[in-house]
Amino acid sequence: MRLLFTIVLFLHLLIHSIGFAKAFHWIESSGETNTISGAQGLLCLLVSILLILTIAFFQRKNHIWILLSIVVIIISQVIILFNWEVAKYGSIINLIILIVAIISIAGWKFENEFREDKVRAILSNPPSGGIISNEDLEDLPVLVQKYITSSGYLGKPKIENVLIRFRGEMRERGEKWFKFRSEQLNVIKNPSRYFFMKAIFKGIPTKGYHRFDGRSARMTIKSLSILKIIDMSSEVLLISEMVTYLNDICIFAPGALISDKFTWEQDGQNTIKVNFTNYSRTVSAILEINDNGQLINFFSRDRYAVNETKKYLFSTPVGGYQNYNGFKLASYGEAIWHYPEEDFVYGKFEVKEIEYNIK
Repeated sequence: MRLLFTIVLFLHLLIHSIGFAKAFHWIESSGETNTISGAQGLLCLLVSILLILTIAFFQRKNHIWILLSIVVIIISQVIILFNWEVAKYGSIINLIILIVAIISIAGWKFENEFREDKVRAILSNPPSGGIISNEDLEDLPVLVQKYITSSGYLGKPKIENVLIRFRGEMRERGEKWFKFRSEQLNVIKNPSRYFFMKAIFKGIPTKGYHRFDGRSARMTIKSLSILKIIDMSSEVLLISEMVTYLNDICIFAPGALISDKFTWEQDGQNTIKVNFTNYSRTVSAILEINDNGQLINFFSRDRYAVNETKKYLFSTPVGGYQNYNGFKLASYGEAIWHYPEEDFVYGKFEVKEIEYNIK
């Protein structure tokens, strides 16, 4: 779709370049009266220059292209009105550019909610400093100590927040897979999670924002960044987001498990139960850790299925351990609902970047 729109912009650039050339008689059309004046030719040149800049900023995903495109539309349409009989179909291209610009503005505003929440969360949780030491681990179960140590957190700064970027695929039951990319921020001291996703769902650009601030949770999904497909906030969603937050910390920031928000119960030789409590609500999960001290699965019965008020066993097997800025963490995972009739894999996640203690 980006390629198609770029072609439209190039086509518009070509048309206005021809208009400029005709105004100064660089191009002569047999049997056609030149209706483009010198002044209009200079406007065509201006539009051409602005279109070159628009294309450049659009390719760099810089939102300045939107402002430039609005100026292009206005000047271009004025030229078209003065040459309506021969140039009226250029209005169609201007309309296409306007529609894409409006959708882009809506998308920018929607994503800016995520950016503002992310910055606010970081500023409201200033770093307390300190290094993860053996003293921080001594009260944890041996299995958890082994996981934190093998992941490389001992002797490193205590985790205040973690920023994660993913690529992957998701699907609904009975539907085809669709690709997505996402960015999320998890804050440790005052637990919160902000997850923003971009996807092409059923051929339409779609964006989704999951916001969990500790006290409440909201999920908003918009088609074309304008039409709300889902907009919900409930106690059910809040509990589910708490499980998701716990899942994120266990997999991508195990060094933060030293927080007193997490308590532990022995479960088996290679499994341990973790409880996460926040504002008088508690969710739990079972962590499966192999002999190398690596987390290989996460199980919880506290997460509600999407659009349902019923809980099912939820798991996220992980693997492909890689080095991320000095920490050895899983690079791949799946999200599975264990329904009575089947195990349904609804998500596949590939980690692209992990950063800690964002300022």
